[in-house]
Amino acid sequence: MTNAVVALPQSGDSTQWTPAESALVEAAGLVYSERRGGPKMLAERPVVEAFLLHCRRTGLDPIARQIYAIRRAGKWQTQVSIDGARLVAERTGEYEGQTDPEWSNDGATWSIAWTATEERPHPEFARVGVYRRGHRDAMRVVARWDSYAVYDDVWENNRKTGEKRVSSMWGKMPDLMLAKVAEMLALRKAFPQDLSGLYSSEEMAQADRPQKAPEQAPAAQPALVQEQQAAATDWFAEAAKVTSKDEANALWRRIAKPERSTELGAAIAARLAALAEAEKPMEPEPKWAEQQPSEEPVTDWATQPVPQPEDDVETVDGVLEGAEVEQDNDGMSGYRR
Repeated sequence: MTNAVVALPQSGDSTQWTPAESALVEAAGLVYSERRGGPKMLAERPVVEAFLLHCRRTGLDPIARQIYAIRRAGKWQTQVSIDGARLVAERTGEYEGQTDPEWSNDGATWSIAWTATEERPHPEFARVGVYRRGHRDAMRVVARWDSYAVYDDVWENNRKTGEKRVSSMWGKMPDLMLAKVAEMLALRKAFPQDLSGLYSSEEMAQADRPQKAPEQAPAAQPALVQEQQAAATDWFAEAAKVTSKDEANALWRRIAKPERSTELGAAIAARLAALAEAEKPMEPEPKWAEQQPSEEPVTDWATQPVPQPEDDVETVDGVLEGAEVEQDNDGMSGYRR
């Protein structure tokens, strides 16, 4: 345990700290300001207590930057350097070294040396294995570039261009940075009790990186969109195709409420009425009896029935009815009294 750890406060109560202890706490990163040049503020007491406990548990020195606190987006995190993680593993007495770092561009072919090219300015994968006493094989972990590489915004004329560029350290030493991430992952896998909850700066640097905006296809022009869209359904034409009441009801349910109208409902009703009329049975034509030709001549005018003489039929005035009158020369006929 270093002198710096001994000099750290034993309590998170800042009112009991000496000036030296307050300075060490600030050097460990537990003092921050909301804006540049703004007033300095101490982290919340639970954060301070947790950091002091990590220092006592691991025995790492915050002055040597083996362990330190960092605030990101309003949240605190205790981080360790790769050297601090190696020191924790070595102090367990069970650390037996590690494999050489290896890199790969496809995840299948690995090499212990990597050279950048124009086509591949950085490796896609890196892996490291850590040996621990009592374990037969090295505990290997693979780190992927896209998961940990840090990208910064590109600025021009004090404005973001929308483009991203690999940060300075990851651009200069892409293989080394990715290998350090893989090593830290392997150390934590091999010594979870000692390194649980502690992360390296190389692992967590990506937490500050601006997220790469997903590439989006250019928006189509309204005219092109209209051409690609399916033509609107002609519901009147569909109504003319229904063959039953069930189909008519199903069609009505398909029609969106804003598209329903009185005229469309009337068209469906008219179609159902036409179907019902067509389904009525045809009445057989009456079989009229063949008319016998009449013996009487057919005329176009009504004829007065000629009274037939009856015997001894007396009219009201006592004159026998039916006595025939002799025909005069002029063709007129009458009755004679």
